[in-house]
Amino acid sequence: MAKRDPNGRLRTLLAEARWSGQDFARAVNGVAAEAGLTLSYDRTSVSHWLAGTKPPAHVVALAAEALSLRTRRRIAAADTGLARPSAAARTEGGQADAGPDFGVGALGEIPVYSSAWRPPQEPPQDPERAGVRTGRRGGARIGLDHVRAAEAVLPVFRNSDMMFGSGLARPALTAYLATTVAPWLRADAPPSVRHRLLGATSRLAYTAAFLCFDGNQHGVAQAYYRAALRLGREAGDPQCHAPVLRAMSVQAHHLGHRTQALELAQAAAREAGRLPTLQAAFVTGQLAVAEAACGDRRAAIAHLAGAQKLLERSEGQSAPIGDYHQAALCHQEAEALAALGDGPGAIAALGASLRHRPPAERRARAVTAARLAELHLGQGHLERACAAWHEVLDAVPQLESARVTDALRRMRGRLRAVRASGVVRPLLERVAAGT
Repeated sequence: MAKRDPNGRLRTLLAEARWSGQDFARAVNGVAAEAGLTLSYDRTSVSHWLAGTKPPAHVVALAAEALSLRTRRRIAAADTGLARPSAAARTEGGQADAGPDFGVGALGEIPVYSSAWRPPQEPPQDPERAGVRTGRRGGARIGLDHVRAAEAVLPVFRNSDMMFGSGLARPALTAYLATTVAPWLRADAPPSVRHRLLGATSRLAYTAAFLCFDGNQHGVAQAYYRAALRLGREAGDPQCHAPVLRAMSVQAHHLGHRTQALELAQAAAREAGRLPTLQAAFVTGQLAVAEAACGDRRAAIAHLAGAQKLLERSEGQSAPIGDYHQAALCHQEAEALAALGDGPGAIAALGASLRHRPPAERRARAVTAARLAELHLGQGHLERACAAWHEVLDAVPQLESARVTDALRRMRGRLRAVRASGVVRPLLERVAAGT
């Protein structure tokens, strides 16, 4: 058996991160969970790595990402001392960042919101390298009827998601993209038809990504977002790719990647001047949330005010993706204020969001009510928190949403210590009864 050399580079990085072996293992497992992987490394595993054992290539990328997030600087796979030479060269060469062709499953070796990935500044020059194969390869010719069909199904999937959550619509949409739309992208078509098809497919991929996000399939969601971004850029349509960047910022913020969320929001906001007023408000509001999460109070408040002004000027506008209204702006305001430590302000904003939220947007109402309950509990308002959670339970029988399920799981954990309370007991009984 060949003698292994101790991994001094990894030991130095762990010292910089102020991590024990168990801390590092837990962080690697956490990054893996974001990408939809279940790992169970522990301090013994890290001891083996320090002694010279090389884990699989995808674990090396996860380890590098965990260290990057901890140290707040870019740490490549090769820097960890864990990568085999051939795997390190392949990852650093960028091939792992290739996107899906709508058979989304294998996501390469770059973890979700990796510090190795940044939003592109220019449209890709080569469609084959854009991650979604769109080259003309002969066979059937695509016409406007195909594009109209793709455009017609988009509101069906969006409305289903808003009313019933992602669980019912997601399998149908991803199958439609993989079996129907992907072959159209490979077929021959006149330039005007291809341009419109790229835009329609970008919007469908954006919607599929959001459905995966709502289902806690974060690695797959990011793959669809990247596909949507590349298609939108290939089409040269900022109304496609700017909302995608904003949505990626929302996901990164949700997962706790504050720096990446801000960079993505800034990239979306750079397109604001090329967007309809409604979409400009949409991306500006998310920029405020990302700035607040990074502690920039002045910029966040200014951009919230800017989003409000843009929204007021957008009366009568709508958008196939990136739609926006007062309820959405109030929700962004609440997230920004919560990040800035203004609990009462965030509660008031969420209350306004619920008042403005259309009844048909049931999943959004449930998510908003759950967040309101958590903020009330944080302020010591137990009775108000329970009232908000009852509103979540009112929507649950009609919804299939992992985010809502997660909110109920958090609720049970947070109320465990006060489960004997007169206002808590009926709520927990209702949860247990599934009503």
